[in-house]
Amino acid sequence: MAESQLSDFPKYVHCLGLDLEVHKEVFWSDTGQWVAENLPPMIGKHVLEIGCGCGLIALFLAKNGASDVLATDVTTNAVENTLANANRNNLSNLTCITSDIFQDIDRNTKFDCIVWHMPATCVPDDFQIVSVIEHSSFDPGGSLLDRFLRESPYHLAPNGTIMLGYNVSRNESFITDKLKAYRLSHRRIAEKKFTPDSMINLHLYELRPLMDGS
Repeated sequence: MAESQLSDFPKYVHCLGLDLEVHKEVFWSDTGQWVAENLPPMIGKHVLEIGCGCGLIALFLAKNGASDVLATDVTTNAVENTLANANRNNLSNLTCITSDIFQDIDRNTKFDCIVWHMPATCVPDDFQIVSVIEHSSFDPGGSLLDRFLRESPYHLAPNGTIMLGYNVSRNESFITDKLKAYRLSHRRIAEKKFTPDSMINLHLYELRPLMDGS
């Protein structure tokens, strides 16, 4: 990850009909494009994206029919990058704030869809994040996943859905057991192995809270 930050910034990318700039210490990879391409249509929906990085997914949804998109990230670098890209692409139906998952999101605001392309690597509880860019790739002890699954239903509108891009690596039962524990139904809508050894084996899930008695 340190090596990825040695080149000149900003970088400029044309992707999914968007002109993007990518700032230093902000996440960018082909996995984000894959998630955006495989999301269901969001026409007319109020959407929340957690962990927006440079804004690719949020901007793609805002450009392609979402009524409005709130993008969030734990790092100010990513928020500034997403806002710059919204301006670059003349998108007025997107806002972006700094938030540690749901920490700074009004619980009274409900969304038709919540999207998170999660950090790809679960690391031990005592793993120390030492650089800004590492927030985009590491989930110490799976604590971010637990917080997201526990809190997401409180921010959903009736009949709302959660779209989770998750690296199952070689152990899909880790995520499916979590979904069962948090009473979330799941449907895998897409999957792709990004590395031959399956260390990045991305699944895109559609999640819904189970009703009492389900």
